[in-house]
Amino acid sequence: MQSEQKNNSILISLICNFMLVIIKGATGLLANSNALIADAFHSMTDVIAFFINYRACKNSESCAMADETGTNEKIKQRIADIEVKATYCTGIFLLTVGMSIYFYNTAILLLGRLGTPEPITLVVALVVWVVYVALYKYLERTDSNKVEPYCAMTNRNAKWQNNLNVISGGVVVIGLTGTMFGFVFMDELAAVVVGSILIALGIGWISETRETVGGRIERYFKSIIVGSIFVSLIITSISLSIQSRG
Repeated sequence: MQSEQKNNSILISLICNFMLVIIKGATGLLANSNALIADAFHSMTDVIAFFINYRACKNSESCAMADETGTNEKIKQRIADIEVKATYCTGIFLLTVGMSIYFYNTAILLLGRLGTPEPITLVVALVVWVVYVALYKYLERTDSNKVEPYCAMTNRNAKWQNNLNVISGGVVVIGLTGTMFGFVFMDELAAVVVGSILIALGIGWISETRETVGGRIERYFKSIIVGSIFVSLIITSISLSIQSRG
């Protein structure tokens, strides 16, 4: 029952963030707010990360059910491998998206291509932040129950993501509030901070799991990181090209 509740909490977070991707992305594009667009990409990473965590937790649960006594070392190792690989892959993804957001919006600031968000963006940002706080409170209640050991890492990841969502949502609200008072650069600055949050979380999860992930992933660690940076720079270049033409 407890494991089902934990899985449901991750699934609810996944669904809510999927809806927020659409709401924030559409509003940011139509009402000219890069901070909201950046936070939409943040929610997109959450959707994918929550899905990875959800599947990892379900797979771990299946393995645990096959070992009712909890004494089978092979199954214990299988559970650990599932969570470590899920966390590592999610960390790489967060790092790539975070760098793309950071590079793009830093370039916009340096090039002076600042836009003026419409007032509706602040309203949407406030509603989104309230949703983030509600999700945070919901997960806090589910965390008050005993966490099954085979879902410890994935559920911790989901909790961290929701905690940082509250922070990034607050950053976007502050940035858009500043733009309403004439400080137009604060929209871009908020987007840069959102990108930095994703970078920090990605690096944290990669560092935590690098030693234990093993296999080809560990052997090609440097290539993966270089590839992540390269992809983020390409995304930034394409985005700047599209923005300049618009």
